[in-house]
Amino acid sequence: MPLTDSPVKGMYLLEDGKVYLIEERMLKAQGRGNGLVICRLKSLEDGRIVNRSYKAGTKVEIVNPEVKEMQFLYSDNDGSYFMDGTTYETISIPKKVIGNYINFLKEGEQILVMVYDGKILTVKENPSVVLEVTEAGEAVKGNTANAATKTVTVETGYKLNVPLFIKQGDKIKINTESGEYTGKAN
Repeated sequence: MPLTDSPVKGMYLLEDGKVYLIEERMLKAQGRGNGLVICRLKSLEDGRIVNRSYKAGTKVEIVNPEVKEMQFLYSDNDGSYFMDGTTYETISIPKKVIGNYINFLKEGEQILVMVYDGKILTVKENPSVVLEVTEAGEAVKGNTANAATKTVTVETGYKLNVPLFIKQGDKIKINTESGEYTGKAN
């Protein structure tokens, strides 16, 4: 297993036999001694978030997962289902592991899945996605005191606020981390 003394956001970490995704990393300098590396880790087994602190320079075990392309089939209360295009095997990933990213997955779409030791870890999240607006209400006249917005529904069923000029059939860009509208797609 490779070791590193400088874990960064997006790395996969092996600790106590479990794989974690580093979601956030902060450095904290201390008076005289070495600083601390504070990491927010997401368990890829159950989606739990844990915070860990390491002394600067401490070696941690990292994992380099294999990346496989799979087709997203559907999602239900138990999890999300993907099909391996070469073996036609259907696999399930618990909803807790995928989290809010489930709002941005389209049925039939090819998704990169992270695999380690024959076990599915998670999906590779894109920082933004382009989705089509399927429902858009009319703009409310006089609703312009602040930044004028309205709620729309995109093809995955996700609802978000967008500017008044967005209409049904438009393709819009969405930041997957915040879930907010970032612009109209070309």
